[in-house]
Amino acid sequence: MRKFIRHPAAIPIDIAVDEQAATPSVSLANISAGGLSFHLLKPVPLGSQLSISMPDIWPDYRATGTVVWCRESDGGYEAGVQFSQSNEAFKARMVAQFCQIEDYRRDINHSEGRQLSSEEAAHEWIIHHAEEFAEAIGWQ
Repeated sequence: MRKFIRHPAAIPIDIAVDEQAATPSVSLANISAGGLSFHLLKPVPLGSQLSISMPDIWPDYRATGTVVWCRESDGGYEAGVQFSQSNEAFKARMVAQFCQIEDYRRDINHSEGRQLSSEEAAHEWIIHHAEEFAEAIGWQ
């Protein structure tokens, strides 16, 4: 059984490996309170220290972590990162919630043809899903 629930996401992220320049073509795959995984073109060595940011959706989001696994996946690689500090868990929960809201916005557009702003989607998502999300990630 997983220690942390993973929340699927498909958003671009920036990572810097061992304080080097950001790696191109990186997209978030999953995020949980314990860490995240992402898709990339080249493998990242186990034990690498990463700086992670999400400038397109949350410019102030910064996290650090350690690569704990990396494997081939869909013409590239997927790597898993464990967060370095316990306070990263709160930030990860906020990102996970944001990802859920953005998925909801896209789903409504696809299924109902309604174009919602991020704020409108957040309002609707909170009404319909916030309680189950809170239970799933242990906020209750």
